[in-house]
Amino acid sequence: MSEERLHDQDVLNGLCEIISDPAIVIDADGAFVDVIHNAHNGALFFKDPETLLGADLWDIFSTAQADQFYAIIEDALQSGEQQDIEYQLSLDHGERYFEARVTPVGGDNMERVLWLAEDITQRKQRQKKQALIERVFEVSPVGIVVVERSGKISLANERAEELLGLEREKITQRRYTQPEWNIYYEDRTPIPNSEHPVTQVLESGEPVFGFEHWIELADGSERWLSSNAAPILGEDGTVERVVVGLDDATGLKQREEQLEWLVGTETLADIGGWELDLETGTIEGTTGMKRLYGTSEYNPTLEEAIEQYHPDDRAAVRDAIEACCETGEPMELEARRQTASETERWFRLRAEKTVRNGTPKLRGIVRDITQDKEREQRLMVMSRVLRHNIRNKLTVIRGNSRLLKEELDSPGFTVDAASGHIERIENASEELDSLAERVRTFDRAIERDLRSGTFHLQQALTAVQSDLTEQYSEVTIKVAPTDAEVSGDRMAIDLILEILVENVLEYSDLTDPTIELTAEETPSGQVTVEVDTDGSAIPDMERDVLTSETEGPVAHSRGLGLWAVMWLVRRLGGSVTMDEDHGDGTRVELVFPQARNE
Repeated sequence: MSEERLHDQDVLNGLCEIISDPAIVIDADGAFVDVIHNAHNGALFFKDPETLLGADLWDIFSTAQADQFYAIIEDALQSGEQQDIEYQLSLDHGERYFEARVTPVGGDNMERVLWLAEDITQRKQRQKKQALIERVFEVSPVGIVVVERSGKISLANERAEELLGLEREKITQRRYTQPEWNIYYEDRTPIPNSEHPVTQVLESGEPVFGFEHWIELADGSERWLSSNAAPILGEDGTVERVVVGLDDATGLKQREEQLEWLVGTETLADIGGWELDLETGTIEGTTGMKRLYGTSEYNPTLEEAIEQYHPDDRAAVRDAIEACCETGEPMELEARRQTASETERWFRLRAEKTVRNGTPKLRGIVRDITQDKEREQRLMVMSRVLRHNIRNKLTVIRGNSRLLKEELDSPGFTVDAASGHIERIENASEELDSLAERVRTFDRAIERDLRSGTFHLQQALTAVQSDLTEQYSEVTIKVAPTDAEVSGDRMAIDLILEILVENVLEYSDLTDPTIELTAEETPSGQVTVEVDTDGSAIPDMERDVLTSETEGPVAHSRGLGLWAVMWLVRRLGGSVTMDEDHGDGTRVELVFPQARNE
């Protein structure tokens, strides 16, 4: 019977042919004594398996990692039971993660272990991405749900619970196609599954923006939602799931419906109407047009009117008008235009060709959609900033957590090293919390009624001087006396000044910078405020936010602050510019409406 027993090598050869994961045999001294591999499972530790024979753990790995592996081998041999370990290898082409099962072998005298390893890098990467997505969900001011390809809703954040009127446990028990959602178009026609934005994304692989619809909640109330849906692609390029962002536009919809009702029951003049005489090329504007553009008269020629639009939009406006004239088909487009106060606003233009008293004309209406555009921009910018900052801070937290664990397991453990990792983890956590609070502050300020109230600007300038001097003792803030009164929300203007001063301090290379705050009234009925500092200027990447409303390659909370300045100033009816020829230092000029004397 003993002659029929398989030799150890025969067993290993058999195992080699049937396993797909590489394996090694290591003795009690940590030396590699055998390898089990075939053409299907590749190299061990990304090295030729044959080169491992005769080497030991310390020849292949760092001392700390070799000691960690050796401790697992000792546990397996002493206990006689399988041990599991998860570890990470730093290779030339990146970090790889492995999971190994370490089993004692050798019969009664167990002096060796079988180390069976599995590469779990992809699983780890998926777990990290999922953790990041979940964090972004929880701090996002937008309602977000994730829909799997099967149609099942797998994730929903707190804001989604509020908008949909359901707890997330109930949301995630549904499919997006279930009739219980009860969603419908403006004319009360139910939205078929084929026209649902999620269906469109799943079928086309392309995002869908600005899809608007009514939804009836469980309590019988209704909400008008605006949603954006975007695909998440798998490695093969197919759509694995769809992320949907939801925004409550009910208040805006109600105001829009009221406007449309007034148009239908009164006259076009109640909104902002215009009429183009196709024979003379002149435009006659209604009282509403005068109010929208801030002029006492509105009777420009067609070319004069087009020249008032943004240079990038003029061609589209001209083409739409020409097409409407030639084909008779109604026109509709969105474009930017400057008002009489030189503030830029977004407008939606609608028009159709008609004949009045035998004369062909274009008759249309205009609606200011600046707040809609700003809301879309805010959602995109905040989402980008949050993704970037959360990713960075979580990387710091994860990295220092790993280093702390290694430090605690290290024979050379020191309290100072461990304390350093803990301090960096705490700092990153506090910065995340600070960012979330900053976003909430911006959102609260922007959503206020910013054009109500008046106050003396000296009060705001002095308050900023006092608050920031207390925070930055090395800074000198000079405030020039002023009697100017501004029209607008005090909280918003305080926040604008605070953000600008903090930004110029952020980039100043001086240990004791000086900031000057001045204000003066202008003959045109406005108040100009200048924030002037010495030292290094704000980088061009940040200036682009104020000068061209573009996003730089790096996103952070300061960048979000400058976006908030732009949004707040615009909502106040003012403007903000940065002097690019100022030389050393930074000069920012703010223009606010002057308080009117009743």
